[in-house]
Amino acid sequence: MTESIIDLQNISVVFNKEKQQLKAVNDINLRIDRGDIYGIIGYSGAGKSTLVRVINLLQRPTVGKVIVDGTNLLTLPSKKLRTVRKKIGMIFQHFNLMNSRTVFNNVEYPLLHEKISKVERQKRVQRLLELVGLNEFAGAYPEQLSGGQKQRVAIARALASQPDILISDEATSALDPKTTESILKLLRRLNHELGLTIVLITHEMNVIKSICHNVAVIEDGEIIERGSVKDIFTKPKKELTRDFVDTSTNVKKALLQIKWDTQVNSLGGNQRLVQLNFIGGSSKQSLISELARDYHVDANILYANVDQIDGTSIGYMITIFTGATEALDESVEILERNGVEVVPINLDQIKGDEEQW
Repeated sequence: MTESIIDLQNISVVFNKEKQQLKAVNDINLRIDRGDIYGIIGYSGAGKSTLVRVINLLQRPTVGKVIVDGTNLLTLPSKKLRTVRKKIGMIFQHFNLMNSRTVFNNVEYPLLHEKISKVERQKRVQRLLELVGLNEFAGAYPEQLSGGQKQRVAIARALASQPDILISDEATSALDPKTTESILKLLRRLNHELGLTIVLITHEMNVIKSICHNVAVIEDGEIIERGSVKDIFTKPKKELTRDFVDTSTNVKKALLQIKWDTQVNSLGGNQRLVQLNFIGGSSKQSLISELARDYHVDANILYANVDQIDGTSIGYMITIFTGATEALDESVEILERNGVEVVPINLDQIKGDEEQW
């Protein structure tokens, strides 16, 4: 059985504002296994940042238990809590670096009050800078660095106390796509090499898709859906989750463009417009070619995309099948038997950008 390192039980956080109570987090239970990369996704104001701040009690819950590595943090005296917090590193969207200190000194700062020698402290900083690829920038100041380099400094600083958990609170939101990819690759490597448990907060499904093993979707202070990233991508249950997945896969955008194609809007009785969702081995089989050969069903592919999600190939295809009615029915059965989800598309249900469909 996998060991949990974070176990949030019945967590609620209520803020009092102008004689009114605002429930930012409502009765959430969340268990994260040791060594996992766990994503928490939601739009601004959903409560995701409040929730993760509960993990190290930067935000104390109004109700609930916060169990980290088997200890309920709410029962600890202040001195013991400070010690435990050192095992939970955090990185933020805006880096929070000290501009008057060099890169080396920024990373060194959390260690200045540790009971280690100066030589050991400097060796640790040098190792961390090598780990994040910034050894040559040790003497530089934050203003001399790019956004991605600043975030690498922030990551090295968060690792200075040798934490078991690293929390990333929208840490890539201010970065361009290429830099985001490099930071996510670094986090994935740290997870693998150091055994770090990473909790990643974001509003971008592409980030979840790139690095996470498991994900929770949060809305209005509540977790509305959770599971492996693979399952969430292939079988989203909630409207918000489907919206996040659609944004990442570009299927919705493709459907909106297809809707205005006059050829698609005048399909014959022997034609069907469908979306095919592939997963794992089914995405690698030449099923479409077999249908054309064995059942004389032609496929006009309008859109196709394949992603690698947590080591599994997941594909999406929008196509027009043309053939005899019986052959079309048999083709759908063949696809579904091979693990392909076949979803009929009703163009009348596809709305504009501002609406859900």
